[in-house]
Amino acid sequence: MRGTVIGSTAIHLALLSALFIVHPSRSIVLPGPDVVQVALIGDVAPPPPPPAPVVKANDAVVPDETQGVRIEKPRPKPKPEVKQQPKPAEPVRPSPAPIEPQQQPPAATKQLVLPMAQVASGVSGQVAVDDASFEFAYYLQIVRAQIARNWTPPAGSTAGTRVEVYFRVSRSGDISQLRIETGSGNDIFDDSAIRAVTITEQLPPLPLGYAGADLGIHFGFEYTGP
Repeated sequence: MRGTVIGSTAIHLALLSALFIVHPSRSIVLPGPDVVQVALIGDVAPPPPPPAPVVKANDAVVPDETQGVRIEKPRPKPKPEVKQQPKPAEPVRPSPAPIEPQQQPPAATKQLVLPMAQVASGVSGQVAVDDASFEFAYYLQIVRAQIARNWTPPAGSTAGTRVEVYFRVSRSGDISQLRIETGSGNDIFDDSAIRAVTITEQLPPLPLGYAGADLGIHFGFEYTGP
C-alpha cells in the first residue's frame, strides 16, 4: 500500500515537470502607474507652523479683506485743551482807618506868679500855679513863707543847688499828690524839700474868689549859700 502512494506521487511530479518544459513561462505586464522609488530615512518631523502674531493688550485688531488680520496700534489721544479760567477779581479791602494818636491829658500849664526870692538866710523860694485864672498873689506869698520856714538845706549843700516839687491844695488847705518835679541830682537835697512840704501839712483855705475845687502849685527851692 505504501509503495503505491509513493509511486503515484512520483508520477504526478514527473507530469508537472514535463508541462513546464513544454510551455515556457511568459511575463504578463499589467498597465499601472509609474513606480517611484522612495528612500525611507527614519521618521521625518512635519515643518513647524508659522508663529502666530503677538497681540498686545493695547493693540486693536482690525480685520482686512485682502491681507487678513492686521494689528493696528492705537493712536495717542489728543491732550484735552485746558482753558485758562479768568482770575477772580480780588475783593477790594478797605484801607485800615488811620490810628489816631491817643490824646494825652493836657499838661499842667505853669503860670509863674512869684519869682525866685530870698525868704530866709541862704534860702530862696519860687511859686507858680497851673491855673492862669488864679490872681491872688497874697495867698501864694503866705504859702511860700510857711514852706520855706520849714525847710532846712542839708549840710554840705552847694550854693545854687535847686529842686522843684509839685503838690495840690484843696479848698480847705489840705496838701496832696506831693512829688518831685525837677530833681537836683542829690537825693538828700530832694528829700529835704519833700520834708519841708510834709511838715507844713496844712495851708490856709483857698481864697473865696477862686472858683476852682483845688489848686496845683509848683514850688522851687534853691540854696544860695551861708
